[in-house]
Amino acid sequence: MKNTRKKILLTGGTQGIGEATLNLLAEKGYEVHFTYRSSSEKAKKLEAKFEGQVYSYKLDQGDPDAIKNADFLLEHDWDGIIFNAALGSGTVKEYAKSSDDLAFERDSAMFSVNALGPLWIYKKVQKKLLEKDTKSKLIFISSVGGGLAAFPYFTLSDGMSKSAVAFLGKQLAAENTHTLIDVFTVCPGATETPMFTSSTLSKMSEEERTAFDLAQPKKRLIQPEEISYWIEQLLKDESTVLHGAILDATMGLASRPGIQTEAGLSH
Repeated sequence: MKNTRKKILLTGGTQGIGEATLNLLAEKGYEVHFTYRSSSEKAKKLEAKFEGQVYSYKLDQGDPDAIKNADFLLEHDWDGIIFNAALGSGTVKEYAKSSDDLAFERDSAMFSVNALGPLWIYKKVQKKLLEKDTKSKLIFISSVGGGLAAFPYFTLSDGMSKSAVAFLGKQLAAENTHTLIDVFTVCPGATETPMFTSSTLSKMSEEERTAFDLAQPKKRLIQPEEISYWIEQLLKDESTVLHGAILDATMGLASRPGIQTEAGLSH
């Protein structure tokens, strides 16, 4: 039976894993409230596709004042929050301009959006979550780089910020062992998303891309829908036994990160 009662907050719902998750949850009967930063036209299309079931909100989660003023965060009793919105080493260049080769501005943006944004949102909704008499599921989306493994010559602040996300998930799991809040962290591997395309795939020739795909675990990239499937599973009541888990969703890349680094990849 489709669940038409659960309300889910999804940050970053207009592309990649976020969009795949939004579509899946809407099809399953969830009411989905999602954020976006700049893709207003895409947000409108998603609302129209699932009219009366999906709602969008413009939010730059790297801006603390924007989160303080985001009243919608407190207007609902969230049954689940999926902390998905993030910057990658390619998309950060659109978000923050750099004054020189040191690119301190982009490092700061990585942490503000990827690590502090989820923290700030949690702090804003924490009291309301604790007042609920039913379970809430918090799902943090980290990454294989930073969350599970280290990749030489990849953007340092990217991996550092994703490591911070994984730590936040672990810390909040420790603090909520005796509450109705369940916390999980998902670390996807090389996933075919606009973010990964911007940082890595777009730099490759057709031949290089073919060789890259074949070198990945299982000889292919992960698809966003594969990650969204497991995110939806974590929203179920039965997922409580996984409270505190940092889930390896990499098809083995975290176990053998050299698949990428030995090929001379960097970003």
